[in-house]
Amino acid sequence: MSAIVLKRCHYQLEVEDANLADSSFEEVTLVGASFNLVSMEKAKFAKVSMAEASFQGIRFDNARFENANFLNTDIRASNYEGLRIEGILVTDLLAAYGARAAA
Repeated sequence: MSAIVLKRCHYQLEVEDANLADSSFEEVTLVGASFNLVSMEKAKFAKVSMAEASFQGIRFDNARFENANFLNTDIRASNYEGLRIEGILVTDLLAAYGARAAA
């Protein structure tokens, strides 16, 4: 596989039907970027800002979030099966909240 190296440049890229496996991005701005039908399986993100990002139809199976800031994050109409926050199943939290609200 050949390599394309872009350093200190300002380009708008349109990438379609491409295999960019094992690529790396460092100090890159993707403000307003759009991703559709993209596989980022086993990708690693560190010191990434996704402020005001929108996620629809995303699979976070077996994903791990550590030292993340979820300030004002809104999660709805999603599958919470197996999702844990600080080791506590979210489905258990929602059930307990529902029981308490019904009482």
